[in-house]
Formats: sequence, structure tokens, C-alpha cells
Amino acid sequence: MQMTFEAIYAAAVDTVNKLAAGGEMITPEKTVCVISTRSGRIYYGVSRPEPVNGVITELHAEIDAVRNMQSYGDTAIAELILISAMNRTAMLPCAACVNFILSQGAENAQACVAMPDRMIPLAEIARFSGGNQPAAAPMRNISAKGDLLKDRINSIMEGVDDDDEEDEELLEQLSKPKKKKLFGLFG
Repeated sequence: MQMTFEAIYAAAVDTVNKLAAGGEMITPEKTVCVISTRSGRIYYGVSRPEPVNGVITELHAEIDAVRNMQSYGDTAIAELILISAMNRTAMLPCAACVNFILSQGAENAQACVAMPDRMIPLAEIARFSGGNQPAAAPMRNISAKGDLLKDRINSIMEGVDDDDEEDEELLEQLSKPKKKKLFGLFG
């Protein structure tokens, strides 16, 4: 059973509205994930602080939704959506969450992430994110958008040639006092 973006998005927004109506504080880092399984069931997850070895860590909504799904015996994800609870925009899951979901079963490689313009296969997101995150690391202190941006910037910076001599020459030229010109006509 495949859901449209509108249907799965509406389920996620409904979850945010229920949280707000229940008095939960909606912060910029709070996210909501809705999973639609191949059996047609819907599961929800909400990001929240969780103690891990005595340290409070942010449990991502995707991990919470997968745990809820597994507690009912479902394992195969058809679609999922992750939204920011504050501004209700769709987001891509971070690399750690993608790897966690893929590690839960081979059938999850066929799952898609719902975005406004298209459904993106989870395997495509895994390739884009480099797949270098450990599969057993579902909790991170980086937002999904920030994680993808950081990975992209790092890949760009790897290709940048570090030339300190050119930098010093440029700084030297910029710090030299400029000669005054007569009305800008004579140099």
C-alpha cells in the first residue's frame, strides 16, 4: 500500500498538532516521523531526550517510529516522512538514522522518504550520505538537514587546494595603503 505525500504529511502534521494540544513544548529541534508499513499500518515517532549510559542524548524521531513499529511485529517500511515540528517542513533523515533503518531488514532498502516533490528511495539517501555512519548509532546531536549539509561541505572542502602562499600575498596586497588619485582620473 503506497501513500501519497499529502496523506503521510497530513498524518505527521496531525501528530504535531496532538503534541501541541497535549501541552508539549514544540522546539526548533523537535521532529516527528511517520512510517507507513507494507502491511498498511501507520506508526509515529517523536524526537525526545533519552538517557544513554547516564548521558542525556536526543533520540531521533525515526528511531522512535521504528521501535514503535517493531513493538507491533512489523518490520518492512514502505514510506516514511520526517518533519520539523516547529515549521512543519519535510526533512531528510540523517545518515545514522538511514543506516539504522537499513540495518533493521533488507526489505527496508525499498522504502521511500516522502518529500513534497517526489518519493526518494532510502538507498539513494544512503548513497548520497556516504554510508559511513555506523549502523548501530541511531542517536546523534546533529539535525538531519545539518548532517547532510555538513557531509556536502566536507566533500567540497576535500577538493579545495590549500595554498597558504597565495593567501599571504593577497593579505599583503590588501593591507598596503592605497595612493590617492587626483579625482580618480590619474593613476
